[in-house]
Order: sequence, then structure tokens, then C-alpha cells
Amino acid sequence: MSSGFLQENNGNNSNSRLIADMIIIVSLIFAGIILLVEAKEPDPNIMLMATSAGTVFSTIAGPALVFLFMQKKNEVEQDKKK
Repeated sequence: MSSGFLQENNGNNSNSRLIADMIIIVSLIFAGIILLVEAKEPDPNIMLMATSAGTVFSTIAGPALVFLFMQKKNEVEQDKKK
């Protein structure tokens, strides 16, 4: 059966994927805000900006990405058992 972007393998809509996608989008927005705020300083430190934005993104979106990976792995294992 064909499944869409926010659907499980069996075609059911997946709230967990929607929530994880929203978390990833929010973390990208937060990282962008950090870059914009730091860039307005008179002498911006580019390495500090990149490190700060990367740290914020990875600490917020990292667990969501791990959850999505584990969820997909469990779905594939359940499909193999059927």
C-alpha cells in the first residue's frame, strides 16, 4: 500500500511524524534567529554564530530525528512479522 509523507507504512496518518516535523521546523527557526541576532553586532564572530546555531538545532531537533528513526525501524519490523 502506498503511503504519503506524514503516513505510516499502512497508510494511516501519523501524529508523531507531524509533531517531529514541527519540532524540526521550530529548531530551524530558532537557529535562524540566533544567526540574525548575532549578525547585527558590529563585529560578528562567524564561528561562534555557527556553533551556537548548530548546538541549538542539534539539541532541539536531534531527539526528534532519533525518535523518527526508531519509529520507522519499529514499523518495518512489524510489517515483516505480518
